[in-house]
Amino acid sequence: MSVASVLTFRAPWGAVALGATLVITQFVLPGVPSGAALAAAGTSTACAAEVEKIRLWVRATDPQAPAEERAKVTAAVDHAHAVCAAAREAAPKEGDILISGAYTLFAKGDKKAGVKLIEQAAELGHPPAMVMMAQFLGTGDTVEKDAEAAWLLLLNTLKSDHSSARVKAALEFLPGGTGPENPKRAAKALRKMINAGNGEAMIAYAMSVLSLPKAKPGSEQAKEGLALLKRAAVEAKDASAMITLSLLYNQGNMIERNEAKAVEFAQMALDMGIIQAYGTMGQIYQNQNDLTRAAEWFQRGAEAGDGFSQGMLGFLLSGGFGIEQDIDKAVEWWTKGRWNGDRISSSYLQVHRDKQAAEKAWEEEEKAKAAAKPKKTE
Repeated sequence: MSVASVLTFRAPWGAVALGATLVITQFVLPGVPSGAALAAAGTSTACAAEVEKIRLWVRATDPQAPAEERAKVTAAVDHAHAVCAAAREAAPKEGDILISGAYTLFAKGDKKAGVKLIEQAAELGHPPAMVMMAQFLGTGDTVEKDAEAAWLLLLNTLKSDHSSARVKAALEFLPGGTGPENPKRAAKALRKMINAGNGEAMIAYAMSVLSLPKAKPGSEQAKEGLALLKRAAVEAKDASAMITLSLLYNQGNMIERNEAKAVEFAQMALDMGIIQAYGTMGQIYQNQNDLTRAAEWFQRGAEAGDGFSQGMLGFLLSGGFGIEQDIDKAVEWWTKGRWNGDRISSSYLQVHRDKQAAEKAWEEEEKAKAAAKPKKTE
């Protein structure tokens, strides 16, 4: 198998410690947060950080992972749940905290309790939770199906000023969504945000309304979708659009392959400090079968903390592709990538473990055979 044949396209789709506060007066100066507000902000930040960590850890946990690894993840989930419970106590009406708390419950396997928190946040008028609750109600997942309630939540979200939630709500009216199928409503809502310069809406329209990945090369649909992605990248400075364009030009399926354009858009993302773009650059040169340059870019991404780059660098190291072979270093990078939420790293680690187990079993079998052979007598 050639190295190019295993090319993987990655779609782009800490707590604050607070010391004791000296109370001088019972009055709070205008514009100065109270001690309670600061404490709530601190616990909210800690909750978000812990949830992001377990999100990555859970995502890359292989079902066959060693018991100690799974125990580490379980302990982290329990800790995140406790931190977010404290955050909810400090700020019981903060929608983002309620959603974070729901995720910890999902990770603990208590989906019903998690949905209850999302329902609370939706009742408080938190747009992201309203979209999530609409999805549960629309599908009847965990709660009793109620298409009308789902529809109303989506409509109210479209009236909110939360742009990301509005984009998600609009997409729910497309075929396969949880809202009543109404592509015209979805397109109208997204176009309104596009006219306001919303990059996320541009990407959503191009990829979902125009179905850009499935568009016929050279068609008006493809041209319009590409124009929207370029507008999102150049005008809205949307890093996801930059990486998507880089991948599309690199892949060359829907549009004519253009390595220079692929590099250009990946570099735009790098200039914005997006470390994932190092991995995108690595993919470009891997696709050209220039494995030495691919390894250099994956190395830079790995050292910057990009999980995908760590996984791919480990792969190249394991086979000596474009870089000197070093299994120990490969395992080291796969381990780092695994804890950065990279599924590729997790898969490679499991393959490595299986290989080690098979070799050990073979060695023990050979020893047993040797021991069982009758000894020669003089």
